[in-house]
Amino acid sequence: MSYYEVTHLATKVSGVFYATSQRGAVYEAARQWANEVRGKGVEWTSNKVKAPKKVPEPHIMKKYYICVTRTETDNTAEFGYGDYPRYTEYVVLAVEAETRRLAQNKAKRLYPSRKLSFSGQFGDKIYTDADLPTSVRNEWEQAQ
Repeated sequence: MSYYEVTHLATKVSGVFYATSQRGAVYEAARQWANEVRGKGVEWTSNKVKAPKKVPEPHIMKKYYICVTRTETDNTAEFGYGDYPRYTEYVVLAVEAETRRLAQNKAKRLYPSRKLSFSGQFGDKIYTDADLPTSVRNEWEQAQ
């Protein structure tokens, strides 16, 4: 597959498309520009060009919250004699990172004594600022 610069001659609309052939690039252009070029002629030009230079994406740091579940149980009627424990989520730490995976790595480095694990059914949870449950957020803000 190669890059082709396609131009619609009647409207002078031009763009670069990634396709297997010149004809494929023209079809892709016609599909994308359907409303702009409809009824204005069927003449196209297509030239093979070098791949466009990639512009590096900006690194956007997000705040991630690492949450751990605390289990509270007792052999009393309140907990169904041990069958129904109370699970409470709380934030262990907050980390700033570009991606979720980098936040997990950073959290493991910053808090090695906790032995954080993000896999499995009962793994520690990681939330972004927008996803953090309100009850957990309120506890975290009060602690800070």
